[in-house]
Amino acid sequence: MPDPRTTQDDQAALYRALAAGEHRSGGAGRGTVAFAVSTDDVEAGAGDVYVALGLAKYLARRGWGVLLWPTERWETPLPEDVTVVVSMIESFVPGLVPQHVGLVAWVRNWTDVWAEQPWLDEYDAVWTSSTAARDRIAERTERPVRVLPIGVDHELFTGERDGRDDVDVVTTVNFWGAERLGTAAIDVLAETRQVVWYGANREHLVRSGRIEHRGHASFFDLPAVYASARVVVDDVIPPARAYATHNSRLFEGLASGALVVTNCAEGLDELGLEGVPTYEDGPGLVAAAADHDPALVERLRAVVLDRHTYAARAEAADEDLRRAVTARAGRTGADRGAFLVWATTVRKQLRTAEHDRDVHFAGVHDINERLVAAVADAQRAAAETAEARAAVAALTAERDRLAVRLDEVTRSRTYRLAEQVARLAHRR
Repeated sequence: MPDPRTTQDDQAALYRALAAGEHRSGGAGRGTVAFAVSTDDVEAGAGDVYVALGLAKYLARRGWGVLLWPTERWETPLPEDVTVVVSMIESFVPGLVPQHVGLVAWVRNWTDVWAEQPWLDEYDAVWTSSTAARDRIAERTERPVRVLPIGVDHELFTGERDGRDDVDVVTTVNFWGAERLGTAAIDVLAETRQVVWYGANREHLVRSGRIEHRGHASFFDLPAVYASARVVVDDVIPPARAYATHNSRLFEGLASGALVVTNCAEGLDELGLEGVPTYEDGPGLVAAAADHDPALVERLRAVVLDRHTYAARAEAADEDLRRAVTARAGRTGADRGAFLVWATTVRKQLRTAEHDRDVHFAGVHDINERLVAAVADAQRAAAETAEARAAVAALTAERDRLAVRLDEVTRSRTYRLAEQVARLAHRR
């Protein structure tokens, strides 16, 4: 048996090569697929990138060239060798995609947002992660809509432990500032079970001291993390639960030989995974995590490896991609028309304005915290000295300057125009 560490390193190197565009030239007359993604940085922790690369890896084996087309390049001309674009992001506007290039939307999540896109009919085909999502999208377009859930790279998530110690319960849920349904439930589970939590922003989690927080885990560490766990706790966000669009954690955990428990029972049956334990609250999670039947775990793993690998997804996707390329062949036009070109530019301006706004919000919040701390220190020391007053005054001035800049950003013509476009698109 080959050294699992070497195997994992080889897989990670392949993903990085795919992201770097080293496999953009295909064979067998298939052409080149560009995935519209948030970033081409495989270390950024962006889920859309790993899903895109998982499918890309197996499309390349079927003769397709593959590359990533990240957000910062959406407003630049599409590379000339691209024959079909797969959009992974609901904010993507296909204005600069030439008329002869096929377009496919992969609605992995945020189904309602996708359904309200005014340019949905520009796509030659749409893939959704569940039947419920397919039905919602089909209400808004006459284009073919296929159920094509995300899956797992079975060559990466092999079940090899990589020498790690066994862990009772693992979760890899990230914290982005909003309380999630599973967070409180995990606190209850930790009263009786060993829980290890990998995830971003652990410093902002006020959780039970019984939980061991280990911070963000690299995507390429997850195979060993899941393989070392007896139970993996999944926590599906509300927009995904609304349409039973399950995420990668379900497939990756099961492929690794762990029992996955989830808070979304809907949609499991159509995946052939109706045996996956589910929970709605703390006591429910305790009961679900206790139901560890090795025979059940092995059956669920077999279903994933048989039906839900990216090799299987690539086989299903191949037909739609070839059809999209054929349907667009011979069409002329360097873009999708004046409106969509304009919308592409406006969407970029909105994205920039949103980023600036978030940066300044964070800055104002940070300055306020520093100001409060400075005042508290002065009061505790009972020292209304000139130096203390000067420090408070300086912090106050810095806070006010950032607040003025924030106001300027949100009142700018670009920001207001982009906000209006976004509202109009949402009302459609």
